[in-house]
Amino acid sequence: MCVPAEPYRYETPAPEVQSAREARAEIRELLHHALSRLHELPALRSLSIRFGDIAPQPAELDTIRDDLAAILNALLLLGASAPGALSAFSLSRLPPIHLPQYDDPALRALLAGLAQLEIHTAGTDAWSALVTPPLPPELISPCEPFFSHTLPRRLLPAPPPVPPAAFAHLEALALSFSDPVGVFYLSYNFADLFFPALRALRLQHIQFSAARDAEHLVTRHADTLLELHLAHCQIAVPQNGTENPQAAVAAAVAAARNLLNINRGGNGDDNNNNEHPPLLSLPPLDDDAFDGWPVVPRPWSDIYTEFTNKLGRLVFLDVQDPWWLSFPDRYVAYSPSVVMQFLEDGREDDIRALETFHRTVEERASGLGVEYKRGCFP
Repeated sequence: MCVPAEPYRYETPAPEVQSAREARAEIRELLHHALSRLHELPALRSLSIRFGDIAPQPAELDTIRDDLAAILNALLLLGASAPGALSAFSLSRLPPIHLPQYDDPALRALLAGLAQLEIHTAGTDAWSALVTPPLPPELISPCEPFFSHTLPRRLLPAPPPVPPAAFAHLEALALSFSDPVGVFYLSYNFADLFFPALRALRLQHIQFSAARDAEHLVTRHADTLLELHLAHCQIAVPQNGTENPQAAVAAAVAAARNLLNINRGGNGDDNNNNEHPPLLSLPPLDDDAFDGWPVVPRPWSDIYTEFTNKLGRLVFLDVQDPWWLSFPDRYVAYSPSVVMQFLEDGREDDIRALETFHRTVEERASGLGVEYKRGCFP
């Protein structure tokens, strides 16, 4: 006689019970053990890993870093035993710190055959408070090497001599950051990235600039790109009178690092503070020194116009401006002592260029004869 199975039950434990469970070391050991056996799943093709908080508490950082190390170790085992096994991989709220496991060739072997890759980093404020050995004088955060080195040279394909076959099948790429990344102290270098099969690209909190690195990342894929998502991106420019942007950034980094040390009690140690102010809460601008908004050599109108002219296959476009008022808007200026936003929501040239871009893409999509079905980035 067949006996019906008992339905699954969903239990919501009390907060104090849940806290006790989460803190138990044996649970973490079991989790790490389970992760270490990923390579025993022969049919594994898609893997999504999501960390708990975008802005974890300082007391949690060491534990989360250990979890990240365990996950990376599991990925290395999987890459060594089944290179190219994954077709889709997602890392959400990823701690933006470099660990030695990222340098292992087995990680690249695992990612080389991906069709879809999504990376969303956690906020840098909490991770910048991580107790680390003394940093080089030009750095103010242990997060900086992640954006300049780990991400473009380890998680994404490096320039030659990496084999041309690496990432040859990547069709969808999402680079989503919790902080604006690109020009100020969280700088990236995506100038050499190219994916021959890329059809969907999502960029979030990327800073565009006169250097045009972010632009070139998009236009380099004009022959294959079908959909583009720009979420809360901004343009960063030097403040008027700043003749050397690199010197301005270096001076701003020094000022910010000094402020960070003051906020931590004067010696860089965060043990006597439970809360940390935002890393870039630089001194306010002196009203008497303000001489007008800086000149923008490469405004959004120029960028949208170039995308309209060059992205000849694009059939889906999603552009989302920042919706908040207390954070940098579509333009941000930096100088040796301040970082400030432009509150110029009525830039008519930008609005017209974006409308033209949208209209061109919509007309092309309607000419397909069938509805374009997106498979990525809902």
